[in-house]
Amino acid sequence: MGVLRRLLEIVVDTTRRIDEEVDRGYDLGVWGEQMKFLHALQIQSQALIDLVLRSSSLLGHPPSTPIDAAKYLAEKNVMTRRDLEFFRKVLGFRNIVVHEYTSVDISLVDRILRSREYRRVMTLAEKIFREVSRRTGDP
Repeated sequence: MGVLRRLLEIVVDTTRRIDEEVDRGYDLGVWGEQMKFLHALQIQSQALIDLVLRSSSLLGHPPSTPIDAAKYLAEKNVMTRRDLEFFRKVLGFRNIVVHEYTSVDISLVDRILRSREYRRVMTLAEKIFREVSRRTGDP
């Protein structure tokens, strides 16, 4: 569970730092501001993806893909179907940032920041961590 706890800590810390930067105000028209937020959202997303993969393995299902892991967690009621759909969006966003970085929709990034939707990543990570800890008996 040490790895799972560390992944959760990364998500929580990154979310806190994004909150601080959003509170200061930002201008996504400035290249450095774009890069700062894209990188932070990428780290946050990747830590959630890794947490989902590791959780699936800890519960006895070595996954072949992140979606396979998330579906397994949904089947085992570790996350809801709504959580699964949100996870798909997080995974898709991360894939675009990493693999298709020249086609990132900055208006989407702005919406994510303004609505603080990125906080849902932390909420989901905490939920998964709590449930896997409960099931494995390892706090």
